[in-house]
Amino acid sequence: MRSMAVVAFGEPLVLRDVAMPQPREGEVVVKVLACGVCRTDVKIVGGQMPFSHTQRLPHIPGHEIAGEIVSLGPGVSAPIGQRVVVFNYWGCGRCPYCLAGQENLCDDLRGFVGFTTPGGFEEFLAVPASHVLPVPPSVSAVESAAMSCALGTGYHAVVTRGRVQAGETVVVLGAGGVGLHALQFARVAGCRTAAVDINKVKLDAARSLGADEVLFPQEAPSRVREMTGGRGADLVIDCVGTGDATQTALGLVRKGGRIVQVGYTTDARHFPHLPTATLALCEVSLIGARYITRPELARAIELVSRGLVRPVISDVMDFSQANEALARVRADEAVGRIVLQVAR
Repeated sequence: MRSMAVVAFGEPLVLRDVAMPQPREGEVVVKVLACGVCRTDVKIVGGQMPFSHTQRLPHIPGHEIAGEIVSLGPGVSAPIGQRVVVFNYWGCGRCPYCLAGQENLCDDLRGFVGFTTPGGFEEFLAVPASHVLPVPPSVSAVESAAMSCALGTGYHAVVTRGRVQAGETVVVLGAGGVGLHALQFARVAGCRTAAVDINKVKLDAARSLGADEVLFPQEAPSRVREMTGGRGADLVIDCVGTGDATQTALGLVRKGGRIVQVGYTTDARHFPHLPTATLALCEVSLIGARYITRPELARAIELVSRGLVRPVISDVMDFSQANEALARVRADEAVGRIVLQVAR
């Protein structure tokens, strides 16, 4: 089967033929119909992740995988042809985090799909049957490819970590792949919303999704204060993760409010400076958010199936254009997710 692989960090992916996977006990083989291209993929391909120094090459990236079940391993009962989304954190099921329902923080992952183990930039993938989630027929494979990470991370950030409440004011920094979905979950929860970005095209997309305000960073503090009677936002979702974004978030949040950190940088030169006096004296909560859990993802998929939230797709490209897709994400040209059509 075909794959697009990292053979050297910072170099273009290379088209390679690799062996077809065979399902082991408890596994299914998924035909990869579509795979989203995330900014994290750019970091993985560039060798900019914390695990990059131990990453074995060649490596097949791609963690936003939509496909269909084509074969079953021993002990598995599942409908052949069922369309699914692959949950890409294969937890051990035994560590304290897994036992507490925090599989996204597992201490001993069996598979880290597209990150350290093979991902969706290949035509077929063997997956534990417990780690595929069914997709309703009303949702296309292309739309499904944005659901596991872009949509799922937005859900986890707003609903689980942000503890959003109806009637609150929610500001999303960075109207990209995750941000545009986080915005939708805040709206579904009955919140007043504002999107902040430096890119007018992304702000236009946020407005089309129902944002009450779309703002450039320099105007955001004064406008958010106006929106909230001088108090500030109840919840800020930071999908950027640079020092400048952190300062912006702190300038937008109210006393006693919450900042959920979704975006991040692995470059120490851009780590944020935290004014501890503001955090302590204003009782601002700074909360990390990483991916999603399977029960949460199932709920997010249900919201999509009901038409309450929609995956935001920037463009659909052929599998052979993976390097072009990565370049566009690197250049911040994507609004929502670029999706690769993988299987022929």
